Amino acid sequence: MLEVEEDGQIKTICFSGDLGRKNYPLLVDPEPVPAVDYLICESTYGNRHHESKEAPEEPVLEIIKSTCVDIPGRLIVPAFSVGRTQAMLYTLNKLRAEGRLPAIKVFTDSPLALKSTEVHQKYHRWLNAEAQAFQAAHGRLFDFDNLIFLESIKESKAVANYHEPCIIVSSSGMIQGGRIEYHVKENLRNPYATIFMIGYAAEGTLGHDLREGNKSVKIDKHEVPIQARIESIDNFSGHGDVEDLLEFVRHQSPLKLKKLFLVHGEWESMQDFEKVLQAAGYAQVAIPRRGESFVL
Repeated sequence: MLEVEEDGQIKTICFSGDLGRKNYPLLVDPEPVPAVDYLICESTYGNRHHESKEAPEEPVLEIIKSTCVDIPGRLIVPAFSVGRTQAMLYTLNKLRAEGRLPAIKVFTDSPLALKSTEVHQKYHRWLNAEAQAFQAAHGRLFDFDNLIFLESIKESKAVANYHEPCIIVSSSGMIQGGRIEYHVKENLRNPYATIFMIGYAAEGTLGHDLREGNKSVKIDKHEVPIQARIESIDNFSGHGDVEDLLEFVRHQSPLKLKKLFLVHGEWESMQDFEKVLQAAGYAQVAIPRRGESFVL
């Protein structure tokens, strides 16, 4: 939030950033901001409701059992190195603490994820009350038996020759760059593998193509049939949905807010969210175009 003084008058501007959601693993809930003159609000999920608001343990355990126990096969989880990987490892650790996690190897394949996990652990006092209670009870948020962090490329590629049931958590979350590309390419034709999408994947990425249910994808100019199982959940989605976004905006009075700008969303999402806001009484909504400027 910015306070700008101009000609003896103070103008207040708030930029939402990526608005988080409530009850997310590890993180504290988003807090309301005070009244401002101008609000710049993200709109990534401006036309979407989260499918589930429950904790992710149950759907994750179900996928693990169907992939690594019933078949048995390998579960490949594309996850961003900062934030999403830690949420996934914390969820697995909670299942382990409850005695429900099968005794299988969990490979985390991202040097950045390792560093980020160490930072999360070091500063656990900044995490939410549940995470702090878990830390106090178990002494570790992310480290558990059978968890292996892979650091070198050689270690990463060697996992392809590991033929026991396992879980591979690797970045990037959209399968666009990073070591996850190798794991996915190696297993697209593997009917015993499941690629488990736990986050947003933008159009034009391999992750998006998989989530769309395509029968094949183009890799290195070759059409590759998808024989692996593709599963997805949105319990780990870090963005607030349309209800969360509307709740965030509603802390501002429609009569006092001078302008509400929608950014950081696909065009259709921003247009749909604009209609939601107008129905809620916010008439001063603008969707800036590239190069457009506004005098505040």
